[in-house]
Formats: sequence, structure tokens, C-alpha cells
Amino acid sequence: MLGLNLTKSAPAGPLPLRDATPMGFLAVSDFDQARAFYEGILGLTVFSRDEYALVLRSGSTLIPLTKPPQLHVAPYTVFGFQVTNIDDKVFAMTALDIKFELYDWLGAAQTPHGVWTAPGGDKVAWFKDPDGNLLSISEHKA
Repeated sequence: MLGLNLTKSAPAGPLPLRDATPMGFLAVSDFDQARAFYEGILGLTVFSRDEYALVLRSGSTLIPLTKPPQLHVAPYTVFGFQVTNIDDKVFAMTALDIKFELYDWLGAAQTPHGVWTAPGGDKVAWFKDPDGNLLSISEHKA
């Protein structure tokens, strides 16, 4: 499978990606519209832009936005942000016209403002970007 020998043991030295900073790619239909949302509303900063990608920064994480020939929006969360004080973030984002998703199947565990409390105490709220990409903010129980 892909030329990998999965029976080998892990290398004795440091693992190649152990300390790497992850990044996630998002597909969008229009760079200007995406920039207005991600920079102008969410507050991310632009790291770079060319004809192939608009690269944003959130903390130390780079988030390349690409524009594929055909955009196919996934029905699940494609990117999330770890936050503190999720209720305050939801209130502030709602004031900026961000609509949080409400899911019937979550029942009473989700507030009318869209914050779901998982059985372990973590909290999550979902919202969409202008292209319909499902994003989340999460507050993990300490």
C-alpha cells in the first residue's frame, strides 16, 4: 500500500512530524469574499496571497484557502478554532451577524445560542463561512 512497510518499528530518533505545526486547507469560491469574512469579521491576518491561495494566520497556524475549479462543500466540520470563554465568543460573533448552527439531534445539550456541551464537559459551536464550509469554535474543559 503506497510502498510503505507498515511492519517496521518507529525510528529510534525523533519522529519527523512530532513537533510540526499543523495546517488545514479550506476551499473557497472567491478570495475577496473569503478575505472579507476571515480577516474582516473573524480577525485572522493575511500571511500571503497569490493566484493560487490566500493564506491566513490564526495564532501560529497557517490556513491556506484555495479556489478549486469546482467547490464541493463537506457536510461535516472542516476546521475549528480552540477558544476560551466560548459563550463570550458566540455573543461577540453573533453581534457580527454570524449565525450559529442549531441541531435538533443535540437536544437540550445545545443552548438556543448554538453552544453544545459534550458529555465530558467540552463545548462546541458551529457556524458557516460564506461558501458554506462548516467551522467550529471549541472550549475544552480544563
